[in-house]
Amino acid sequence: MLLFDRRIWHRHDIAVLIAALIISAVLAVLPSGLKTAAGGGVVGTLFAPLEYPASQVRSLFFSWKDNQELRLRLAVASLENISLKEAARENDEFRRLLELKSRTQWLLRSARVVGREPAARAPSLVVEPSDPKDIRNDMPAVSDRGLVGKVVNSGPEYSQVATIFDPDSRVSAIVARSRVLGIFRTDRGRRCILDRVSLRSDVREGDTVLTSGYGQVFPSGLMLGTVERIRVDKRQLTMNIEISPSLDLNRTSQMFIITGGVNPPLPSLAPAKAPDSLASRPRRRLKFPPPPEMDIRLPQAPVPVPDESELPGGPGQ
Repeated sequence: MLLFDRRIWHRHDIAVLIAALIISAVLAVLPSGLKTAAGGGVVGTLFAPLEYPASQVRSLFFSWKDNQELRLRLAVASLENISLKEAARENDEFRRLLELKSRTQWLLRSARVVGREPAARAPSLVVEPSDPKDIRNDMPAVSDRGLVGKVVNSGPEYSQVATIFDPDSRVSAIVARSRVLGIFRTDRGRRCILDRVSLRSDVREGDTVLTSGYGQVFPSGLMLGTVERIRVDKRQLTMNIEISPSLDLNRTSQMFIITGGVNPPLPSLAPAKAPDSLASRPRRRLKFPPPPEMDIRLPQAPVPVPDESELPGGPGQ
């Protein structure tokens, strides 16, 4: 049986070989154009079912590759856009600082913020001054938004600035409109208040609060904030005034440190009089109507006239 199967397979191989030889001879005799057409038809017939899946795979591969390239370009463009926006913001901040420098007579040294806490009201900042050798402790730090704080630790390269949000910071402040004095500080680092203002003081919501200069640490006229809320408790002797600070540390990357110069004069404590107040109006003389004319008539009583003849020594004697 095994010998019979081998014979069959041997005959089959011979038949396949003969068929291949015949096909090769026919293809060798045929012209080139006919051979190309015949070969394309055979290949198309055999591989047509596989052409569509193969094309889809190629399309997906090239789409994935293009997508990766576009993602890379978009990431680069986004980074460039962020860099341009940051440069524009820094240029705007530099311009405002230069305007501040041109309006004052202080000796200023620029400083760049290089370290801080992530809190919006961080109590301290680490800055890199342009000339560290001129920086000393207790020198005020200012920005285009007002007072930042003061230097508490100066070093050969970097300095530490305690901001106005530091719990131990106290700033002598004045209300610009009514010239009311107070102490600007933070209440446990959460909210800013104007402390030590008596109940009868003239303070309103929306009033501007500035540094007064009477504390002899910070110069006068620096912006601190505006009055946001006033609460009056008659059981206390002072008002509870909440301040909305003008300083925004999230937008402060550059500042100036005042190293010297001429400070502005201390503000007057006399409140400015409004032009339409009663005290500023000239006094008018009151015009009274003339008194009425009174026609007083005395009663006329008949007066008896004596006869001359009856008088002593008269003509009858």
